[in-house]
Amino acid sequence: MKLCITCLSLVITAISGILGCDPDTGPAGVTKCLLGTPYYTKYQYGICLADDYITQRSKGEHRCRDRTAVYCYYTCMLEKYGIDKGPVYDDCLCNTTGQLQQPSTILPAGCYYPAGMDCNWYRECLHRMFNCTGPAEYAISYGEKFCNLYEQSKSQFSLEALQWLDAARKCLQVALVPVLHHCQVQPTCEDIKTKAFDSHVPCYIEPYEGFSVCSLSVIDWINIIVTVKGSFVSSAWVETLQASILTAGMCFSIFLNIT
Repeated sequence: MKLCITCLSLVITAISGILGCDPDTGPAGVTKCLLGTPYYTKYQYGICLADDYITQRSKGEHRCRDRTAVYCYYTCMLEKYGIDKGPVYDDCLCNTTGQLQQPSTILPAGCYYPAGMDCNWYRECLHRMFNCTGPAEYAISYGEKFCNLYEQSKSQFSLEALQWLDAARKCLQVALVPVLHHCQVQPTCEDIKTKAFDSHVPCYIEPYEGFSVCSLSVIDWINIIVTVKGSFVSSAWVETLQASILTAGMCFSIFLNIT
């Protein structure tokens, strides 16, 4: 959904003196209850986040109103649904008289805007906030293994594949940032696992500012398959296979439309 950048810049609030999100220092992850008039009809959560993250998350559609700000509030309706005006859904609603839920664990600022180059992000940020075990732990272990395996296999890939890898890896991490600043109900480990797998196909097909996996050569595809097969685990092989089939199917559809 294409949104007006000028309109969106008015919606994303960065009034640090009143709301507590300092444009220079944040801190990231702090929540406030905002009305966002005249664009929204009810109060909703706003999360103090980096302008760079907001741009990455929205693929360039959103940014801070103050163009010089490092941090500003990103409304729940924008981050979760890309909706810049009108109603506020139940999972974004808040009450100004109630106590706001803040992060249960204080995380470094980098956790809220992953660069995508650090394989430790899953363990130092996601696992630190959610001590998941069993099958759901795969959301953390797979991402970490995925990152490390590609780092070890860089020499096998073309320049285009390396650019795709950097963009996709960053996309996968950015997709999980919202679980770090949950507003109402803390997500379960199963929720995190589902969100992680749901982000795979769109991040492979259309990462922000990067090559699509669909544009890579057959040799690169073979090297990708050879690399990731080492990260498959029995507890999630169905989801992994499903993501692989969906990715291949979408690439085939794109190829047919082009030709």
